[in-house]
Amino acid sequence: MEVHNDYDFSLPMASLLRVGTSEAHEAAEHSQGGVRLVKGELDKAEYVYFLMMLWHIYAELERGLETHASYPTLQSTYNPTLLARTSSLSQDISYLLRVPEAEWQTHPSHSSLMTSPPKPFVEYTMRLQELSESSDPTRLLAHAYVRYLGDMSGGQFIRRRIAKAYDLDVDRGDGIRFYDFKKLDSSESANIGDLKKIKEWYRDGMNAGIGDETHLKAVVLEEANKAFKLNTSIFDLLSGEGRVQEPQQSAVTAPKQAKVLYDPRLVSFGGLLSVAMTVGLAHVVYMGTGSASGNCVLRGVQYWLRNILPIAS
Repeated sequence: MEVHNDYDFSLPMASLLRVGTSEAHEAAEHSQGGVRLVKGELDKAEYVYFLMMLWHIYAELERGLETHASYPTLQSTYNPTLLARTSSLSQDISYLLRVPEAEWQTHPSHSSLMTSPPKPFVEYTMRLQELSESSDPTRLLAHAYVRYLGDMSGGQFIRRRIAKAYDLDVDRGDGIRFYDFKKLDSSESANIGDLKKIKEWYRDGMNAGIGDETHLKAVVLEEANKAFKLNTSIFDLLSGEGRVQEPQQSAVTAPKQAKVLYDPRLVSFGGLLSVAMTVGLAHVVYMGTGSASGNCVLRGVQYWLRNILPIAS
Protein backbone atom coordinates (compact mmCIF):
# COMPACT_ATOMS: atom_id res chain seq x y z
CA MET A 1 0.00 0.00 0.00
CA GLU A 2 1.02 3.63 -0.50
CA VAL A 3 2.37 5.37 2.60
CA HIS A 4 0.96 8.88 2.93
CA ASN A 5 3.25 11.64 4.09
CA ASP A 6 0.48 13.55 5.88
CA TYR A 7 1.47 12.02 9.21
CA ASP A 8 4.64 11.70 11.23
CA PHE A 9 5.40 7.99 11.04
CA SER A 10 8.24 8.38 13.52
CA LEU A 11 5.56 8.57 16.23
CA PRO A 12 4.81 5.44 18.27
CA MET A 13 1.83 3.48 16.93
CA ALA A 14 -0.55 4.62 19.67
CA SER A 15 0.31 8.31 19.21
CA LEU A 16 -0.01 8.03 15.45
CA LEU A 17 -3.46 6.47 15.80
CA ARG A 18 -4.65 9.24 18.10
CA VAL A 19 -3.62 11.88 15.55
CA GLY A 20 -4.44 9.98 12.39
CA THR A 21 -7.97 8.87 13.34
CA SER A 22 -9.17 12.10 14.96
CA GLU A 23 -11.51 13.06 12.11
CA ALA A 24 -13.02 9.59 11.74
CA HIS A 25 -13.37 9.36 15.52
CA GLU A 26 -15.20 12.68 15.66
CA ALA A 27 -17.50 11.66 12.82
CA ALA A 28 -18.50 8.52 14.74
CA GLU A 29 -19.13 10.47 17.94
CA HIS A 30 -21.32 13.03 16.18
CA SER A 31 -23.34 10.62 14.05
CA GLN A 32 -27.06 10.82 14.78
CA GLY A 33 -27.24 7.27 16.06
CA GLY A 34 -24.10 7.70 18.14
CA VAL A 35 -25.56 10.79 19.78
CA ARG A 36 -28.83 8.97 20.53
CA LEU A 37 -26.88 6.11 22.09
CA VAL A 38 -24.79 8.41 24.28
CA LYS A 39 -27.89 10.32 25.40
CA GLY A 40 -29.73 7.13 26.29
CA GLU A 41 -32.48 7.91 23.76
CA LEU A 42 -32.72 4.46 22.15
CA ASP A 43 -35.79 2.49 23.11
CA LYS A 44 -34.98 -0.89 24.57
CA ALA A 45 -35.72 -2.81 21.36
CA GLU A 46 -33.27 -0.60 19.44
CA TYR A 47 -30.60 -0.99 22.10
CA VAL A 48 -30.96 -4.79 22.20
CA TYR A 49 -30.75 -4.83 18.38
CA PHE A 50 -27.51 -2.84 18.68
CA LEU A 51 -26.12 -5.27 21.27
CA MET A 52 -26.96 -8.22 19.01
CA MET A 53 -24.98 -6.67 16.18
CA LEU A 54 -22.11 -5.98 18.56
CA TRP A 55 -22.18 -9.59 19.76
CA HIS A 56 -21.59 -10.82 16.21
CA ILE A 57 -18.94 -8.16 15.58
CA TYR A 58 -17.05 -9.09 18.74
CA ALA A 59 -17.46 -12.79 18.08
CA GLU A 60 -15.72 -12.36 14.72
CA LEU A 61 -13.05 -10.05 16.13
CA GLU A 62 -12.26 -12.23 19.13
CA ARG A 63 -12.27 -15.40 17.05
CA GLY A 64 -9.63 -13.84 14.82
CA LEU A 65 -7.55 -12.58 17.75
CA GLU A 66 -7.63 -16.04 19.32
CA THR A 67 -6.64 -17.71 16.06
CA HIS A 68 -3.64 -15.39 15.71
CA ALA A 69 -2.82 -14.94 19.40
CA SER A 70 0.88 -15.67 18.86
CA TYR A 71 1.28 -13.46 15.79
CA PRO A 72 4.08 -10.93 16.47
CA THR A 73 1.99 -7.78 15.95
CA LEU A 74 -0.94 -9.07 18.04
CA GLN A 75 0.71 -11.09 20.79
CA SER A 76 1.57 -8.23 23.13
CA THR A 77 -2.06 -7.00 23.34
CA TYR A 78 -3.80 -10.38 23.47
CA ASN A 79 -5.49 -10.79 26.84
CA PRO A 80 -9.00 -12.25 26.48
CA THR A 81 -9.49 -12.54 30.24
CA LEU A 82 -9.13 -8.79 30.49
CA LEU A 83 -10.67 -7.61 27.23
CA ALA A 84 -13.12 -10.14 25.72
CA ARG A 85 -16.66 -8.76 25.42
CA THR A 86 -18.62 -11.53 23.71
CA SER A 87 -19.69 -13.27 26.92
CA SER A 88 -20.77 -10.07 28.68
CA LEU A 89 -22.77 -8.98 25.63
CA SER A 90 -24.60 -12.31 25.65
CA GLN A 91 -25.44 -11.87 29.33
CA ASP A 92 -26.78 -8.35 28.73
CA ILE A 93 -28.95 -9.42 25.79
CA SER A 94 -30.36 -12.30 27.82
CA TYR A 95 -31.16 -10.03 30.77
CA LEU A 96 -32.79 -7.28 28.70
CA LEU A 97 -34.90 -9.78 26.75
CA ARG A 98 -35.80 -11.66 29.93
CA VAL A 99 -34.91 -15.02 28.41
CA PRO A 100 -32.31 -17.65 29.38
CA GLU A 101 -28.91 -16.93 27.89
CA ALA A 102 -29.00 -20.17 25.89
CA GLU A 103 -32.20 -19.06 24.14
CA TRP A 104 -31.77 -15.46 23.00
CA GLN A 105 -30.33 -16.45 19.61
CA THR A 106 -33.69 -18.02 18.70
CA HIS A 107 -35.63 -14.94 19.88
CA PRO A 108 -37.65 -13.23 17.10
CA SER A 109 -35.48 -10.10 17.36
CA HIS A 110 -32.32 -12.04 16.59
CA SER A 111 -34.01 -14.14 13.93
CA SER A 112 -35.04 -10.90 12.20
CA LEU A 113 -31.46 -9.60 12.30
CA MET A 114 -30.05 -12.79 10.85
CA THR A 115 -32.63 -13.26 8.10
CA SER A 116 -32.46 -9.59 7.00
CA PRO A 117 -29.01 -8.36 8.10
CA PRO A 118 -28.41 -4.64 7.39
CA LYS A 119 -25.71 -3.88 4.84
CA PRO A 120 -23.36 -2.09 7.33
CA PHE A 121 -23.58 -5.05 9.70
CA VAL A 122 -22.73 -7.51 6.93
CA GLU A 123 -19.83 -5.36 5.72
CA TYR A 124 -18.38 -5.06 9.23
CA THR A 125 -18.55 -8.75 10.09
CA MET A 126 -17.34 -9.81 6.65
CA ARG A 127 -14.35 -7.46 6.93
CA LEU A 128 -13.38 -9.05 10.25
CA GLN A 129 -13.76 -12.54 8.75
CA GLU A 130 -11.58 -11.50 5.83
CA LEU A 131 -8.82 -10.23 8.13
CA SER A 132 -9.03 -13.32 10.34
CA GLU A 133 -8.45 -15.52 7.31
CA SER A 134 -5.55 -13.42 6.05
CA SER A 135 -1.95 -14.64 6.18
CA ASP A 136 -1.11 -11.33 7.86
CA PRO A 137 -3.77 -10.50 10.49
CA THR A 138 -2.04 -7.29 11.68
CA ARG A 139 -5.04 -5.17 10.67
CA LEU A 140 -7.11 -6.85 13.39
CA LEU A 141 -5.11 -4.75 15.85
CA ALA A 142 -6.77 -1.63 14.47
CA HIS A 143 -10.26 -3.03 15.07
CA ALA A 144 -9.38 -4.16 18.58
CA TYR A 145 -7.97 -0.71 19.33
CA VAL A 146 -11.09 1.10 18.11
CA ARG A 147 -13.52 -1.17 19.94
CA TYR A 148 -11.81 -1.97 23.23
CA LEU A 149 -10.41 1.48 23.97
CA GLY A 150 -13.73 3.03 22.97
CA ASP A 151 -15.56 0.75 25.40
CA MET A 152 -13.17 1.77 28.16
CA SER A 153 -13.53 5.48 27.38
CA GLY A 154 -16.86 6.80 26.08
CA GLY A 155 -18.45 3.45 26.85
CA GLN A 156 -18.29 4.22 30.55
CA PHE A 157 -20.43 7.31 30.07
CA ILE A 158 -22.86 5.32 27.92
CA ARG A 159 -23.06 2.73 30.70
CA ARG A 160 -24.53 5.29 33.12
CA ARG A 161 -26.97 6.63 30.54
CA ILE A 162 -28.17 3.14 29.63
CA ALA A 163 -28.64 2.23 33.29
CA LYS A 164 -30.76 5.34 33.81
CA ALA A 165 -32.76 4.88 30.59
CA TYR A 166 -33.76 1.28 31.36
CA ASP A 167 -33.82 1.53 35.16
CA LEU A 168 -30.90 -0.83 35.66
CA ASP A 169 -29.00 -1.24 38.93
CA VAL A 170 -25.47 0.06 38.32
CA ASP A 171 -24.10 -1.69 41.41
CA ARG A 172 -25.50 -5.10 40.42
CA GLY A 173 -24.49 -4.61 36.80
CA ASP A 174 -27.27 -6.70 35.22
CA GLY A 175 -27.86 -5.53 31.65
CA ILE A 176 -24.70 -3.40 31.50
CA ARG A 177 -21.92 -5.97 32.00
CA PHE A 178 -20.59 -5.18 28.53
CA TYR A 179 -19.07 -2.00 29.95
CA ASP A 180 -17.56 -3.69 33.01
CA PHE A 181 -13.83 -4.38 32.81
CA LYS A 182 -11.73 -5.96 35.54
CA LYS A 183 -8.51 -4.57 36.98
CA LEU A 184 -5.22 -5.55 35.41
CA ASP A 185 -4.14 -7.50 38.49
CA SER A 186 -7.41 -8.77 40.00
CA SER A 187 -10.99 -9.83 39.30
CA GLU A 188 -12.41 -6.66 40.87
CA SER A 189 -14.27 -4.22 38.65
CA ALA A 190 -12.06 -1.46 37.28
CA ASN A 191 -12.75 2.18 38.12
CA ILE A 192 -11.76 5.13 35.93
CA GLY A 193 -8.20 5.09 37.25
CA ASP A 194 -7.88 1.36 36.63
CA LEU A 195 -9.23 1.75 33.09
CA LYS A 196 -6.60 4.40 32.42
CA LYS A 197 -3.92 1.89 33.42
CA ILE A 198 -5.41 -0.75 31.12
CA LYS A 199 -5.44 1.69 28.20
CA GLU A 200 -1.81 2.61 28.89
CA TRP A 201 -0.92 -1.10 28.96
CA TYR A 202 -2.72 -1.61 25.65
CA ARG A 203 -1.00 1.34 23.96
CA ASP A 204 2.38 0.12 25.17
CA GLY A 205 1.56 -3.31 23.75
CA MET A 206 0.62 -1.82 20.37
CA ASN A 207 3.85 0.17 20.27
CA ALA A 208 5.87 -2.93 21.08
CA GLY A 209 4.04 -5.14 18.58
CA ILE A 210 4.32 -2.74 15.64
CA GLY A 211 7.72 -1.32 16.51
CA ASP A 212 9.28 1.22 14.16
CA GLU A 213 8.17 -0.28 10.84
CA THR A 214 6.59 2.49 8.79
CA HIS A 215 4.69 0.07 6.57
CA LEU A 216 3.01 -1.64 9.52
CA LYS A 217 2.11 1.71 11.04
CA ALA A 218 0.53 2.82 7.77
CA VAL A 219 -1.43 -0.44 7.49
CA VAL A 220 -2.84 -0.18 11.03
CA LEU A 221 -3.65 3.52 10.64
CA GLU A 222 -5.52 2.89 7.40
CA GLU A 223 -7.51 0.04 8.94
CA ALA A 224 -8.31 2.02 12.11
CA ASN A 225 -9.91 4.75 10.00
CA LYS A 226 -11.89 2.05 8.20
CA ALA A 227 -12.95 0.60 11.57
CA PHE A 228 -14.27 3.98 12.71
CA LYS A 229 -16.23 4.32 9.46
CA LEU A 230 -17.70 0.84 9.90
CA ASN A 231 -18.78 1.74 13.43
CA THR A 232 -20.28 4.99 12.18
CA SER A 233 -22.33 2.96 9.68
CA ILE A 234 -23.62 0.81 12.54
CA PHE A 235 -24.53 3.97 14.48
CA ASP A 236 -26.41 5.23 11.43
CA LEU A 237 -28.74 2.25 11.82
CA LEU A 238 -29.75 3.77 15.17
CA SER A 239 -30.67 7.17 13.75
CA GLY A 240 -34.33 6.64 14.57
CA GLU A 241 -35.47 6.97 10.95
CA GLY A 242 -36.30 3.28 10.72
CA ARG A 243 -36.88 2.58 14.38
CA VAL A 244 -36.74 -1.05 15.43
CA GLN A 245 -40.08 -2.40 16.57
CA GLU A 246 -40.71 -4.95 19.29
CA PRO A 247 -41.59 -8.29 17.66
CA GLN A 248 -45.32 -9.01 17.68
CA GLN A 249 -46.36 -11.71 20.13
CA SER A 250 -48.77 -14.46 19.23
CA ALA A 251 -52.34 -13.71 20.27
CA VAL A 252 -52.67 -17.28 21.57
CA THR A 253 -50.56 -18.20 24.55
CA ALA A 254 -49.51 -21.80 24.87
CA PRO A 255 -49.60 -23.36 28.34
CA LYS A 256 -45.83 -23.57 28.70
CA GLN A 257 -44.20 -21.41 26.02
CA ALA A 258 -45.62 -18.88 23.60
CA LYS A 259 -45.14 -19.69 19.96
CA VAL A 260 -42.96 -17.11 18.25
CA LEU A 261 -43.76 -15.81 14.80
CA TYR A 262 -40.52 -17.17 13.37
CA ASP A 263 -38.31 -19.94 14.62
CA PRO A 264 -35.44 -20.83 12.26
CA ARG A 265 -35.35 -24.34 13.67
CA LEU A 266 -38.85 -24.98 12.24
CA VAL A 267 -37.96 -23.94 8.70
CA SER A 268 -36.57 -26.58 6.38
CA PHE A 269 -32.95 -26.31 5.35
CA GLY A 270 -33.88 -26.72 1.70
CA GLY A 271 -36.52 -24.02 1.83
CA LEU A 272 -34.22 -21.49 3.43
CA LEU A 273 -31.36 -22.25 1.07
CA SER A 274 -33.60 -22.13 -1.99
CA VAL A 275 -35.11 -18.75 -1.16
CA ALA A 276 -31.76 -17.17 -0.21
CA MET A 277 -29.92 -18.37 -3.28
CA THR A 278 -32.77 -17.61 -5.70
CA VAL A 279 -33.21 -14.02 -4.51
CA GLY A 280 -29.50 -13.40 -4.16
CA LEU A 281 -28.51 -14.82 -7.54
CA ALA A 282 -31.36 -13.06 -9.32
CA HIS A 283 -30.11 -9.77 -7.95
CA VAL A 284 -26.54 -10.53 -8.93
CA VAL A 285 -27.56 -11.46 -12.49
CA TYR A 286 -29.46 -8.21 -12.80
CA MET A 287 -26.86 -5.92 -11.17
CA GLY A 288 -23.68 -7.80 -12.12
CA THR A 289 -20.99 -9.12 -9.77
CA GLY A 290 -18.82 -6.08 -10.41
CA SER A 291 -21.35 -3.64 -9.00
CA ALA A 292 -21.31 -2.58 -5.36
CA SER A 293 -24.87 -3.82 -4.90
CA GLY A 294 -24.19 -7.19 -6.48
CA ASN A 295 -21.03 -7.65 -4.45
CA CYS A 296 -22.85 -6.81 -1.23
CA VAL A 297 -25.51 -9.42 -1.98
CA LEU A 298 -22.87 -12.09 -2.49
CA ARG A 299 -21.19 -11.13 0.78
CA GLY A 300 -24.55 -11.09 2.55
CA VAL A 301 -25.43 -14.58 1.32
CA GLN A 302 -22.03 -15.81 2.50
CA TYR A 303 -22.61 -14.31 5.95
CA TRP A 304 -26.14 -15.69 6.09
CA LEU A 305 -24.98 -19.21 5.20
CA ARG A 306 -22.30 -19.09 7.86
CA ASN A 307 -24.49 -17.79 10.67
CA ILE A 308 -28.17 -18.60 10.20
CA LEU A 309 -27.81 -22.21 9.08
CA PRO A 310 -26.06 -23.37 12.30
CA ILE A 311 -29.01 -21.91 14.22
CA ALA A 312 -31.49 -23.66 11.96
CA SER A 313 -29.84 -27.05 12.33
